[in-house]
Amino acid sequence: MSRTPHGVHRRRSQIVAAGLAAFGVLASFFVISSLADREQVVAVARTVSVGSVIRVEDVTPAQLPRDSGLAGLAWSEVGRVVGQTAATTLLPGQIVVPQSLGAAPVPGPGQAVVGIAVSAGLAPSTALGRGDRVAIIDTTTGGSGTLGEVLAEATSGAQIRTIDIVVDAADAAGVAALSRSGQAAVVLLEDR
Repeated sequence: MSRTPHGVHRRRSQIVAAGLAAFGVLASFFVISSLADREQVVAVARTVSVGSVIRVEDVTPAQLPRDSGLAGLAWSEVGRVVGQTAATTLLPGQIVVPQSLGAAPVPGPGQAVVGIAVSAGLAPSTALGRGDRVAIIDTTTGGSGTLGEVLAEATSGAQIRTIDIVVDAADAAGVAALSRSGQAAVVLLEDR
């Protein structure tokens, strides 16, 4: 038998083996570089409602590509997230961004949230937004009213709006009674 066919076959095997080895090295490099090009960020583990305090069990680490364009908070900042108030409703899998966090739990110390039910004509016709400063006025007596800050607003029926307002805890019972009597008016103040 001739040595050439056997030698050629051996050479082809060596070329194929070298090609596979090079492919393996390139594939490994690609996988390692793509993993190294990620950052660990804070993600939401379970739903956190707006205004709720974020607890450690509410968050989880997630991997995010560095070039994704998302400005998630780094996992090293998880201590900055836990204990904050959710500025919006946070859903599982969502990446936590600085705008997701509020300043303090609502209601804060010395505060209460009271739902004011008002009919048409007893509140501005435009929607009130979170943080709007308002006065709650007794329509039977007038006066300066109780100051508060809008937390949320909902419409229940064609003519009734319910506005959640943060007030001083000392004023909460009076504001609730005023709402129950149907004599409350909500006035939007200029200093929003």
